Amino acid sequence: MCEWKPDFDGLNERVTKIEGRMTQVEHDVGKMRSETQEGFRAGAAQMNAINTSVDNLAHDFGERMNGFDKRLVTEKEKWGETLRWVVKVVVKLLIAGCAVAMGITAVQQFVK
Repeated sequence: MCEWKPDFDGLNERVTKIEGRMTQVEHDVGKMRSETQEGFRAGAAQMNAINTSVDNLAHDFGERMNGFDKRLVTEKEKWGETLRWVVKVVVKLLIAGCAVAMGITAVQQFVK
């Protein structure tokens, strides 16, 4: 019998244990890799959902602001029409007042 046999048996036993541990490490690393990839996929899906929500909010905000602007323009138009009507009435009253004053002055000139 060889005197190195016990050493070889011990070495074979250690190599077998190392192979088993290495297989477990490879398995664990593979599992960690797949979990990481799943996490990134889930994160990407969440970011897509957030982007969609932000886009929807921006669109809604834009529509509301457009509606608000349209209402402001409509109100400005109404106020403009009202102001024009007031100016027309005031001008007509001034012209009528001037005509009355001219008439009174003319009557006073001829009645003397």
